Amino acid sequence: MNAPGKHKVARNGYIAISVIFYLTGMVHMICLSIPIMALCIIGAGILIAYGVIKMIGYFSDDLYCLAFQYDMACGLLLLIVGMIVLGWNLRLEPYLAPGLGFLILLDSLLKVQTSREAKAFGLQSWHWILIAAVIAGIFGILIVLAPFRTERAAHIVTGCGLLLEGGMNHLVVKAAVRM
Repeated sequence: MNAPGKHKVARNGYIAISVIFYLTGMVHMICLSIPIMALCIIGAGILIAYGVIKMIGYFSDDLYCLAFQYDMACGLLLLIVGMIVLGWNLRLEPYLAPGLGFLILLDSLLKVQTSREAKAFGLQSWHWILIAAVIAGIFGILIVLAPFRTERAAHIVTGCGLLLEGGMNHLVVKAAVRM
């Protein structure tokens, strides 16, 4: 596959993963009774797919070189975590939500740096990337700390975190990727 092909796959993959994050966020807020095993398998699949898309993005030739610049290490991390969750699923149940929070926080911190570089590059949308990254990062921290009194509140905050992760990635790929 040539570089423009990889670039298009990465861009479309980011949009598809964003939609998956939107859907899983909404489902997570609405359905409290999804079996843990199903969450583990679905979550592992999403992590692995996201890791593959990040790796494709890193090796594509993005004109601005902003959106995918940190995706090799992040993609490898997601692949490894996805395989661990797939292999040890139920034993990791207590760590799933905090782990998700850390991944959202990590991605948001990388997007803060991307927003700074987008500003230096002259992109008008740099401030939207920064705002989205800060808000997603706050939800990542909330998911890690889990200061909730009810399971419903935890589901809503985690669902919002997934929605924000999707929105942040969708915004970055739309604003900072040029073919």
